Amino acid sequence: MTFFGVLALAGVVTVAFVVFRCSDDQRFLRASAEIEASARTMRDGERLGPRTVGGMAFEEVRREHGVVVFQQGDHLHSLYGYAWSPQGEPARLLEDVEWSEDHVDHSFKHLRGAFYSWVGGR
Repeated sequence: MTFFGVLALAGVVTVAFVVFRCSDDQRFLRASAEIEASARTMRDGERLGPRTVGGMAFEEVRREHGVVVFQQGDHLHSLYGYAWSPQGEPARLLEDVEWSEDHVDHSFKHLRGAFYSWVGGR
């Protein structure tokens, strides 16, 4: 495959991922009432395995420092999903939290209310 072929393929994959994430964000916001109700029941330090909440599948749900992260998956070594943080900006609250043996850099984008999209890069 030529350089331009590889470049075009990378562009298509990137666009597909962005479109998928945008439509997923819409689904998430429609399910936000059920997801918030689930988040409110969790205690700090609690970690739950795979589950479906509000019609959406998550690999893990965990609460640290009052922030509940709903992890959907792992794409190109970056964890991704959503966060519920009623105390405000989750990055500030999670800056010193280690989620595994590998260091994870968290980034959040505000969606609506206490909800954020989340990416955790290794």
